[in-house]
Amino acid sequence: MTAEKFISDPFSDRKESRLYKTGDLARYLPDGNIEFIGRIDNQVKIRGFRIEIGEIETTIAQHSTVKETVVLAREDNPGNKRLVAYIVPETEAEQKIVPQLKQHLKEKLAEYMIPSAFVVLSQLPLTPNGKVNRRALPAPDISSFSESNNFVAPRDDIEEQLAEIWSNILNINPVGIKNNFFELGGHSLLAVNLMAKIQQRFAKQLPLSTLFTNPTIEDLASLIRGENQVISSSLVPLQIQGNKQPFFCVHPAGGHVFYYQELSHYLGNNQPFYGLQAQGFNEGEKIFTNVEDMAEFYIKTMQEFQPEGPYQIGGWSFGGVVAFEMAQQLVQQGQEVSLLALLDPWAPILLDPNKKIDNLYMRGVLSRYFGGMFGITNLVTEEELKGLSSEEQIEFIIDKAENLKLFPEEATREQNRRFIDVIIGTLKATYAYKRRPYPGKVTVFRGQEKHPHGIDPQLVWVEMYAILDVADMEVVMVPGNHFTFIKEPHIKVLAERLSEHLK
Repeated sequence: MTAEKFISDPFSDRKESRLYKTGDLARYLPDGNIEFIGRIDNQVKIRGFRIEIGEIETTIAQHSTVKETVVLAREDNPGNKRLVAYIVPETEAEQKIVPQLKQHLKEKLAEYMIPSAFVVLSQLPLTPNGKVNRRALPAPDISSFSESNNFVAPRDDIEEQLAEIWSNILNINPVGIKNNFFELGGHSLLAVNLMAKIQQRFAKQLPLSTLFTNPTIEDLASLIRGENQVISSSLVPLQIQGNKQPFFCVHPAGGHVFYYQELSHYLGNNQPFYGLQAQGFNEGEKIFTNVEDMAEFYIKTMQEFQPEGPYQIGGWSFGGVVAFEMAQQLVQQGQEVSLLALLDPWAPILLDPNKKIDNLYMRGVLSRYFGGMFGITNLVTEEELKGLSSEEQIEFIIDKAENLKLFPEEATREQNRRFIDVIIGTLKATYAYKRRPYPGKVTVFRGQEKHPHGIDPQLVWVEMYAILDVADMEVVMVPGNHFTFIKEPHIKVLAERLSEHLK
């Protein structure tokens, strides 16, 4: 323990010189002061992000209306860990301080550090020796998640069943029919689980994208009753407000556009943002296996909403490849593309048209994909897939994912297979794509750290410029690498750089 606490002093030339590691976390401010943030032994990890609880508590305590505060990472429902802030206001008149606190935290902290729920108490429970009794802090209820106290109870059997499903998934009881799924702490993985449970309970398949436009129990109940038509469209509205030109962003290899939810949030309420989601998740939908067909389909989908240019389009990773082809086809139509924003896309140096999607390649890609979504670093090994045919390896991967409960338990084998087939379709499309010169401007937003495959970001784009014969290309560097620059905390910087180019 002494050796762990007394560490070598990197600022001294004497080998025997030591520093004492206190376990406190702090940072230098521009004026030379040192700000204490908290203890490093009070860190938690939620959905892949390492979070310093003390920093959140310190930021909340800075608000003038707060007398005392404690922040916990609660896991009332297994697998759904979330931050809960307990607040004691200075006066009784300040009981309704949550909206102010949320705005205060949004200005100070990254989005992933803002608690999902706020519980206002008259006093914090204490142990006999005067410390905060964290075990006695109450679990949050519905009022802790919503800024509105307008609770509306279920009115019929369908709404009651939906409320039961929501309560089980979100571990909140009761749930009102007008509460927003995402405001209650729902995220992409819980959304997949929600739709699977709805299909099992009501024998009605609702596209995952419908949750963006129907985020309440009241909305979903109307779809289940058949009062409103279920519109299965690849165009998913993530942010519809604002008077700026809409931005259309193509899905990455996974096919879903949930990845763009936070990006649309950071771009603000004046920037309309529409995701283009892959076909194939729903029964009867065609799974595209080449980029040209995808681009043609997404253009038709986009032009049903916006018939004429100028268009602002983009995409992350594989989505950048499709967006590039969309721009090619739009220019051929005589349309104006005012912004082609490629968000760290697959680059030509990675795209070998002779590449075979063999066992080793499938293992690597799907392990990385599931690793990104579920935190599984090595889903399958090369040895496990050795000797299996293409079909057998796919079935083996699905079996492994199901055994690890990476898919929702209620999802059918057919649904899980379609999920994998969409990924495979994007892989085949990537390697079959024939690149050609583009006459317009390309704006590349590139992670400044090396790609996890060890590829230098600057060299990749020198090579791309030469191969594609792009008339005009701008490279905008963003903190993070291919996988992290579109997540907290780097996504805020990406949004700032992207907003400078959106009109």
